[in-house]
Amino acid sequence: MTDMTQYRETIEQFLMQYWQARRFELTQAFLSLESRIPHLPDEGLMGSMLADTLGDIARTAAGEMPETRYGEVYEAIQSLMERLFASPTTLGTYDIPGAFWDTPLGGMVIRALFRVQGDELITITEAAGMLGVTTQTVSHHIARGSLAAYPDPAEPNPQKARRVRRSAVEAMRQQAGGADK
Repeated sequence: MTDMTQYRETIEQFLMQYWQARRFELTQAFLSLESRIPHLPDEGLMGSMLADTLGDIARTAAGEMPETRYGEVYEAIQSLMERLFASPTTLGTYDIPGAFWDTPLGGMVIRALFRVQGDELITITEAAGMLGVTTQTVSHHIARGSLAAYPDPAEPNPQKARRVRRSAVEAMRQQAGGADK
């Protein structure tokens, strides 16, 4: 299980960066109002609706959210992705840059997303065991792009501790089984 303290730090850092970026955009667009745009809201960023939404995503990623709320969490994830990656002229559609998944926030979101979709992230070693191959073979699949890997935010060095989707490994195993017949 992932430590919620780490997710809290991820949320706090994201909210601060997000606030500062939005404040900068507003001051650039409305220079005459700059003095009235607060540097930080009086109630603090962790008291915001966005913080609550991120908290729900974090609890889901950590396995602490009841499954009965997974529908709400899925919608929250979609809304967050729109907020972060949709342009004002293309609301409803967005492209998530691959580098996002390598960030602490991206790692938290992907864990929650897979959980609400009934999937999970597994280690390279677990994937190799399921496929009956070496970890090196799984790493080659990742390097070739035939298997997507994601950082594990619960690890001390998430960039080196990669995980893969169980469903993707199961699909590879079924394809390999079909190729043998």
